[in-house]
Amino acid sequence: MRRLPILAAVSLLSISAVVAHARSSEDRAGVGNHIIVGENETVGDVACVFCDVVVHGRVTGDVAIAFGKLQVDEGKSISGDVAAFATPITLEEGASIGGDLAAVGGNFTEKGATIHGNRVISSSPLWVLIPLAPILFVGGLIWLLITTIRNRTPMPPPYPGRYQRM
Repeated sequence: MRRLPILAAVSLLSISAVVAHARSSEDRAGVGNHIIVGENETVGDVACVFCDVVVHGRVTGDVAIAFGKLQVDEGKSISGDVAAFATPITLEEGASIGGDLAAVGGNFTEKGATIHGNRVISSSPLWVLIPLAPILFVGGLIWLLITTIRNRTPMPPPYPGRYQRM
């Protein structure tokens, strides 16, 4: 019981430290909000969880995104690698990725874009369940335990006058 608040506090501090470090340089990081790279803007690395990334400018580093959406506008570029998990990716005409593209569990739309590195794309939604498998397994065991205990508990006797025969 005591570990849950401590784990939550450590996680919150870790996320805020990453976001604070990213804001101190040209990198961008976010949890639950949108990251938009402006038209005449150049940024370094981009990391995002549960949010959308829209590139109207230039990204000189890598992009890592999970459970969001990535869109790169026409003629814009990402110089590094792109890693996406459960994220639809849209690359417009003339967009480019200078490194590798690894996408698992999301749709990929490419309209005349260039990817200079290797491309590994698995759009099957079942891949999303692999990291969640331990949580689903433990949840299933808990459900089974609760159901078994409830079924073994004897029901109280019915109210005495309720089910009498006439």
